[in-house]
Amino acid sequence: MIAIGAASTPFERRAEAAIAAIPGWAGRPGRYALAAAPIASPTHRAVAADCLRVAIEGEAPAFLKVSHDDMAGDVLPWAGAAAARAAACGVGPAVIAAGPGVLALEWLPEPWAYARVGDLQPHAATASVLDAKARLHASGPLGHEFSPFARAAALGREARAAGAPLPADLDRLLAAADLARAALAAAGADRTFCHNDGIASNVMRDSAGGLRLVDFDLAGDNDPWFDVGALLNEVYEFDADRRALIEHRAGTCREALFARTRLYGFVDDLMWGLWGITRAVTSGRPGIEFFKYGQWRLLRARTTLGHREFETWLRIL
Repeated sequence: MIAIGAASTPFERRAEAAIAAIPGWAGRPGRYALAAAPIASPTHRAVAADCLRVAIEGEAPAFLKVSHDDMAGDVLPWAGAAAARAAACGVGPAVIAAGPGVLALEWLPEPWAYARVGDLQPHAATASVLDAKARLHASGPLGHEFSPFARAAALGREARAAGAPLPADLDRLLAAADLARAALAAAGADRTFCHNDGIASNVMRDSAGGLRLVDFDLAGDNDPWFDVGALLNEVYEFDADRRALIEHRAGTCREALFARTRLYGFVDDLMWGLWGITRAVTSGRPGIEFFKYGQWRLLRARTTLGHREFETWLRIL
């Protein structure tokens, strides 16, 4: 680890400036190190922020996120409040401090580790994540809304403006998202506090069965079935698995609920696909495979849109 005050690279100077901005840390001895290297494919983690392990003398170690300027639009202004809500619900790490561009959290030491998709494929593992997200939902609205449809549309506009390599079928994908948005709006939903991120790596697990949700950059009030649909879309290939977990969450798997989760999985893929191809152009950091990740998510969105039941899902909500 690097001693505070010994910064010699742009990364280290940026890290030390962020450490000094945390109340109670400025001027105190300690050490820090990179906690997670950025990666966009095959999953994405640690790309919106530098992730540091910080050890201030006399304090428990902390996990510090320092947001990147090229990802400013990917972290909602209330992300710190959302992380604090998750901690209060007992499903997120404790928040030490939050401010513009910085978030300090309780450090989760080994054997805590982030989940891979395969870790969550046993039904019991996915069920435990759904149960944790249900605790968020039960806490009531946060007071800030999030719409995956609005975010997908905004990313489509940003992609065009940035000159990103657009897929030939982008208009068709966005039109299908508009149809899904209209169908879901007509069906109605009560909005409450949601994680809004189904990526497996945002689930932390330990060897004793403990679980914490992390990364509340997009958290906000939404239909809780978006959380279900995004997670099932991340973890499972087959409908039988999806149906079993919907039954766990709802007590039964009604066709309308199944359709809702499949449509939300579609827009989640579209949203992250457009994010990937856009950040490949707008991010100034080389070596992160944004475009590859975006192409994979757009391929999966096309696969869902091409499913023979897609129009049926729109009709039975």
